[in-house]
Amino acid sequence: MNTLRTIIIDDEKYACERLKRLLASFPQIQVVDCLTNSRQGIEYINKQKPDLVFLDVELEKNVSAFDVIKQLNENFQRSHIILVTAYPNYSIKAIKNKVFDYILKPIDIDELKDTMNRFIEHLSLKTSKLIHEFSVLSKRESEILKLVLEGNSSNQIADILFISVNTVHTHRRNILKKTGAGSIIDLIRINQTMHE
Repeated sequence: MNTLRTIIIDDEKYACERLKRLLASFPQIQVVDCLTNSRQGIEYINKQKPDLVFLDVELEKNVSAFDVIKQLNENFQRSHIILVTAYPNYSIKAIKNKVFDYILKPIDIDELKDTMNRFIEHLSLKTSKLIHEFSVLSKRESEILKLVLEGNSSNQIADILFISVNTVHTHRRNILKKTGAGSIIDLIRINQTMHE
């Protein structure tokens, strides 16, 4: 398995650094940044497209993890998310927002190991499924997926194929639905796996 590029977003610097130290014991995880500002976190995710995000629920200035998730969903930049919080009352909302897991602070190393083992198994199973599911895409969906994997934006794809941006977005949603992928990032990862 390739190293999973991971970021941590937590408004408490100490919490960021502590989680980074705990994750250092997982060779498949590469923490590329710790951010204490949600706006910077969203910008980073949109630009760098990390594989995994550890996200605190209650962030600065009344911003919540769910505000961050909403913005990421709108931009089709949904990395895998593991919520980290001191408050157990967000679990139902976490499930509704399709996060991978929900870990309570202070983080217990055994709970973190369990989460990471399940996450890696999840990626492995998803990879097998997606490789099979690529065969169910229509010709146009396959064209759009190829252009996405080449790094083209929705606007660029619309120009190349002479279709509207809304049509591109519809095809992108259909691709995710047919493949069962959580995000375009999943598909990029699978494409890399298939061509290694």
